[in-house]
Amino acid sequence: MSTSSTHAPVPAAGGTQRPFALEGDERTVLLAVAERQGLDQVPDDVGELLRRPDFDHGRLIEHALRHKLGAALSDYVHRHGLRRSFPVPLRVPLLSFHQIARHRAAVLTAEAARVSRAVAAAGIAAAWTKGVVAQDRLYDGRAVRQFNDIDLMIRPGDRDRLRAALVDAGYVAEQVWDSVSGRLLPRSRAELRIYQLSPDHLPHFHRLGPDPVVPVVVLDVANSLTWHGATWQVPMDEVLAGRRSLPAGGASLPALSGAHSFLFVCLHLFREGWVDRFARLKGANLSQVAEVLREWRRLGAGERAAVRDAIAAHGLARPVAWACGHTDRVFGTSLAEDVGVGEEATAEWLGEGRDGFPG
Repeated sequence: MSTSSTHAPVPAAGGTQRPFALEGDERTVLLAVAERQGLDQVPDDVGELLRRPDFDHGRLIEHALRHKLGAALSDYVHRHGLRRSFPVPLRVPLLSFHQIARHRAAVLTAEAARVSRAVAAAGIAAAWTKGVVAQDRLYDGRAVRQFNDIDLMIRPGDRDRLRAALVDAGYVAEQVWDSVSGRLLPRSRAELRIYQLSPDHLPHFHRLGPDPVVPVVVLDVANSLTWHGATWQVPMDEVLAGRRSLPAGGASLPALSGAHSFLFVCLHLFREGWVDRFARLKGANLSQVAEVLREWRRLGAGERAAVRDAIAAHGLARPVAWACGHTDRVFGTSLAEDVGVGEEATAEWLGEGRDGFPG
């Protein structure tokens, strides 16, 4: 069953979420890494599990990569002196996950700062989202938050002006990078048609990168916190009016307010885990679920009140309850109740998976 961008989407997999596939001791370790990533907490029993001779380190690494936690696992293991608990052939590759993530973060953050200057010069209100601003605000600059592109939020009415500004800044539109030839090639008409039918995003912009680790810079531009045709919307004028400047890798970047950032990660998780066409393409992952929890824990009392006000003003209780309810199922928290959407986080709405994790 497919969904149209102008019709109400169906839940992924008919509304029943696939349970988190990892089990046993590997699950225990990965959940600890996801929740504590970048924090100086003593590993406690996690270290004992990793030192066991029968522990499946290879399976742990596989699932860490599937859930975008490779850099976080690498940082966790090395910072807590657990490197020698891994088999010798896995130690160097494990270390490289964090080294690569650190380099990518530095390159992409510098590029985001350059783009910010071009966008500001064009008089366009914009805010960076996801990894490029989360790396410092949520993860204390430890390069454990993996990101492969840079994400920008704008008003729908600024799409054409932003496109012109990005082209002037050296980006190309309607092309994709081919990893075999190392060249930028035209997008297919079918792909461009999808963007035309779903005008919540512009086609990704590309610019050739500086080195083999970052061979291309991908810039993803959105003009909605959800998707085109969704029942749940937040006016972009309101979202961008609350922008603030945040430190990011030595730069200063415009970003969403704390309240809107929390709502965005909830709505983005909902989009990728619940909406059929997005779940089939990408699906949600454990790092996204952990980031919902991390966002809430970093908010002050005033920001939390602003979250609750926005949920009430824009009718966001159900999608936020879906994201928070799945977070609670995975981590055993009470986030849905804390946010004030506990009544909506029913078993029927979340699905009947063992812990509800959609992926």
